[in-house]
Amino acid sequence: MKYTKYFGLMTKEQGRLNLATPQFQRLMNIVHLEGVLFGLHKAKEANKDTQAYHKYDILILNENTKLTELTGNLPPELLLKEMAQFSD
Repeated sequence: MKYTKYFGLMTKEQGRLNLATPQFQRLMNIVHLEGVLFGLHKAKEANKDTQAYHKYDILILNENTKLTELTGNLPPELLLKEMAQFSD
């Protein structure tokens, strides 16, 4: 949840992030996807010694793909700078 933690830290330090609506929606989608991935990993670990353990792999891959599409695998600092530039 590296993006969520970074965005939260920046909000705590600087207050409300000044982003255009599409970039704010992008930020919220990133936070949501990281939450979904966190939940999927927890569910997978809860089924560690069962046949259900590996069924989560495809779900995790699909959500990771969506996250990569939104972030471009940029580090959180660069991503937030990019989002701010698109908001100008």
